[in-house]
Amino acid sequence: MMITVSEAGALARERLPADLADRYRSLVEPSGQILSAAGPGDERVGVLGGEPRLPEDLGWPEWEGHGPLSFVAALDCDRLSAAETGLPLPADGTLLFFYFDGQADDHESWVHPSEPGSRPGSRVLYVPAGTAVRPRAAPSPLEPYKQVPLRSSPAVALPVIETYEMYQPLGIAPETLGDPVYTEFNDAVRELCAVGRHQIGGPPNSLQGEVKYEVTDFPPDWDINDFTPDNPHLDDILDEVSRWELLAQFAGDGDAGMMWGDGGVLYWLTTADDLAARRFDRARFTWQCH
Repeated sequence: MMITVSEAGALARERLPADLADRYRSLVEPSGQILSAAGPGDERVGVLGGEPRLPEDLGWPEWEGHGPLSFVAALDCDRLSAAETGLPLPADGTLLFFYFDGQADDHESWVHPSEPGSRPGSRVLYVPAGTAVRPRAAPSPLEPYKQVPLRSSPAVALPVIETYEMYQPLGIAPETLGDPVYTEFNDAVRELCAVGRHQIGGPPNSLQGEVKYEVTDFPPDWDINDFTPDNPHLDDILDEVSRWELLAQFAGDGDAGMMWGDGGVLYWLTTADDLAARRFDRARFTWQCH
């Protein structure tokens, strides 16, 4: 559940008694960045849509046998590496995100981890600073998404007040679990966090189950639905999933003309080793919608 730091503070002040709101805000820490449309005077950290600036010697990304990928977004590593993304991003250069959105084959193809052969249907390109680039128009039959400049704001993973882990540091008596103040606050948190957002770093805003499980490869004999101590591979499952972290996610955006199903979100995840080695081409993709 990710929202901006300022939204978290406003929600706590609006819904909780003042002293409790202060304690609650002290427990939430920045984790990643929410990306939103930039206004006049905002520092721009990237763009949605428009024409990507591709290296001069690189062709437009394609999924062989299916067609060209649509350009989704570009992120400026120079500006984002100084922000609290929680990711060891390069100090310079640009990340370009592409996705086969179905325009090229009338939506006949399915890009999803459940179809391993569809992995070429998404792409992350890292363009180091100093690379000779030029704006590139989308090839036919693609209709490019409208360009929307992006700014970033520190985000927090916002917890609900319904577990002992939250009650204890907040100084709340567990027997007051049903207090309308807390239940209404929890409802407001869930409502605020239910809508997908553009984001870099931090916990992914999963809409239909944990996206980390979707991109992780498990041996066929591991029962990933059994979280009891009787599962001999439980620790292995948790270790494999923990290797993956959100690189970026992009929600549907009316200004850019993007729609990924019903309130859908595109996700790219990576590992610490691949980040350190700048192997962005190995990022895993998935998407979810309501």
